[in-house]
Amino acid sequence: MKEKHSLPPQYWGLERWPFQAAADTEHFYPTPASNEAVARIEYLVESRRHLGALLGEAGVGKSLLLRLVAYQLTRKRCAVVTIDANGATTREVLWQIAVGLRTAPRDDADTAWLWRQITDRVAENRMQQISTVVLVDDAGQAGPDLMTQLVRLARLDTTPAARWTMVLAAEPAQATRWSQTLKHAVDLRIELGPWTAEDTIGFVQTTLVDAGRFEPVFSDDALRTLHELAGGVPRQIARLADYALLAGAAAKLETIDADLIEAAHDEIAWPAVVASY
Repeated sequence: MKEKHSLPPQYWGLERWPFQAAADTEHFYPTPASNEAVARIEYLVESRRHLGALLGEAGVGKSLLLRLVAYQLTRKRCAVVTIDANGATTREVLWQIAVGLRTAPRDDADTAWLWRQITDRVAENRMQQISTVVLVDDAGQAGPDLMTQLVRLARLDTTPAARWTMVLAAEPAQATRWSQTLKHAVDLRIELGPWTAEDTIGFVQTTLVDAGRFEPVFSDDALRTLHELAGGVPRQIARLADYALLAGAAAKLETIDADLIEAAHDEIAWPAVVASY
C-alpha cells in the first residue's frame, strides 16, 4: 500500500481527514481516565498544593492533556504557563516561565534576575487572588541541574496563602530517575494510561461523525484489531486509523476490515533493529 495524502476525504463522505487533527485540543476526546486526570490537576490548583506528577507512557496524551488543562485553567482566571523541559537548561526553563508570566525578561537576563522576576510576579498574582500554574512537559528529560531547580521551583512560595502549583509530566520510567527530594515533594501522582477498547471505539466513531461521516466505516473486527495493534495508545490509534482510511480509499474499498488494519500496521510499524554481530 502506498500512502496517498492527496486523496480527497470525500471518498468516505468526509469533510476532512478526521484523525490528523486528533492532537488538537479542539478535537480532544474525553475518556473517564483523562477526565479524572484533569480533575486531579484542577484539585491541585484549587487546594493550593505545590507539585503534581502526571505520569504516562509515550503517546498516551500527556502533552495534549496539559494543553487542555492550560486552556481550562486560563478560563478560570489562573495565570498558566506551559513549558517544555526536553533538553532545556535551567536558564531556558526560567526564561520560558518569565515570558509566560509576562515579565518581559531582558535578552541578557541571568538566572538570578529571572528568579527575582518570577518570584515577584507569583507574589503579585497571589495578592490579586490569582493562582499561578506552571505545566512542565517532558519533565522526565530534566538533567541533574534542572532537577534541582524544579525542586526549588516547587518551593517557590510556601506561605500559607500561596497560590502556586507546578505539574511535571513524564514517562513512569523517567520519573523513577528523579531525585528523592523531587519525588518527596510531589503532593499528588496522576496516572494516565492507555485507552480501553471502549475508548478506542468511541474515539473512532465520534471522530468520523465530527468529520461528516455518519455511516460506519470500520467493521467491528477492524475496531478490535485497531485497538489491539495500537496497544490502546491514543497517538498510535489515530495514526493507524488515519493510514487505514487512506489505504482503503486508494484501494476503493467500501469498508475497512481487520485485514486492512493488519496490513496498514505492518506497513507503518517501526522495523525491529536486528543485531549484526
